[in-house]
Amino acid sequence: MYPNKLDFAPRFGLTHEFGNTGFIWRMGYGMFYTPVDLNTWCNQLHNVPLVFPETKQSDNFIPSIKGFNFAPPVLGKTVVSYAAFDPHAPAQYVQQATASIEKSLGTATTIEIGYVGERGFHLQQAHLINNAPPGPGLVQPRRPYKTAVFAPGTVLPPGLTVASTTIPISSINMLQNTARTWYDAGYVNVRRRYSHGLNLLANYTYAKDLSDAPDFRSPMFESSIPQNNNDLDAEKGPACDIRHRFSLSAVYEIPGYKGAGLARKLTSNWELSTIFQVQSGYPFTISVFGDTANAGTLLGENPIRANYTGQPVFGPGTGTAQEWFNPGAFSVPVAYTFGNVGRNTVYGPGMQDMDVALVRNFVLTERTRFQIRGEFFNALNHSNLGTPNRFVNEPQFGTITDAATPGREVQLAARISF
Repeated sequence: MYPNKLDFAPRFGLTHEFGNTGFIWRMGYGMFYTPVDLNTWCNQLHNVPLVFPETKQSDNFIPSIKGFNFAPPVLGKTVVSYAAFDPHAPAQYVQQATASIEKSLGTATTIEIGYVGERGFHLQQAHLINNAPPGPGLVQPRRPYKTAVFAPGTVLPPGLTVASTTIPISSINMLQNTARTWYDAGYVNVRRRYSHGLNLLANYTYAKDLSDAPDFRSPMFESSIPQNNNDLDAEKGPACDIRHRFSLSAVYEIPGYKGAGLARKLTSNWELSTIFQVQSGYPFTISVFGDTANAGTLLGENPIRANYTGQPVFGPGTGTAQEWFNPGAFSVPVAYTFGNVGRNTVYGPGMQDMDVALVRNFVLTERTRFQIRGEFFNALNHSNLGTPNRFVNEPQFGTITDAATPGREVQLAARISF
């Protein structure tokens, strides 16, 4: 709403070739501003006085809700929750720096060793500023803010029943641009341009990705809101943190029979291609299903984390679908308290996949080509396990009941190009 016309986004790069040694050094830096997230603005259409978001909350251990029927909304009497944001919030941006050294290995192959670093600033996070402190009893009377007031001159929609422009409030989801991210990665690339029938690209990356807030719009395997809104520093931890990743793609023209006759026709114009990738697992947060701290939360979110008991997380017999980690390493926090487990501190299964394609090309006319393809997805039929159940108070805690990728799939295809 109030753009900053002084935002500066410099970008520059440097390259230096070391004579005839085959070494090339490169580095670059840039600042990149993110587009405005229109969902933040659209959320305002879900607030009073257009919409009355009502919830009924009671002590999680002493139920007090007698029914689920809501009375007709009355502005000034109906307790509502709402989303808010700062129209003067600073712009979200990322700083990125890269550096690499590349060496040619012959006329067709190069190897590159490099570094990529990124720092995110003023990124959006959800801050539930009206949650109650942990404790027994009804949540609503313990909230820090009891009411909100419409600004003078606010035009209310016609037909609305108004008792007062001072309204009782429950949860407030304050979307604020205060989050940070840290990403550092080292990588090795091997490239081979087409030579002697082979084209290849291989990469290995070792990386570390941290943030101090969950991704509110698309969280991974965690809640999208913080556990304790009075201790946001405790939210710093791994983000979409894939420590190790290797990928290889290659295309090879299979040499045909050099002689004449039927054997040459049958063995010519074949190609074999593959994409192979293997990576370590995603992190996830060991949580409690339900608001056992009795602090109030957004509907459908489970931000309370478990307690660590001191037992080894990965001991003998773990690393399987039946017991990915030791369930005894975690416990449900005492009622009306937060858990002490860090955010995204346990890692799930890695992933391995290889796709293969066998292709035969036919030249029909000067402009017409015909191709048949046999494609094998997950050709090795490797079982890639999904994410373990991360809720400590569920019977399936620590087990894996789904797969991250499907089994082997075979596809036959034909294509005419003209």
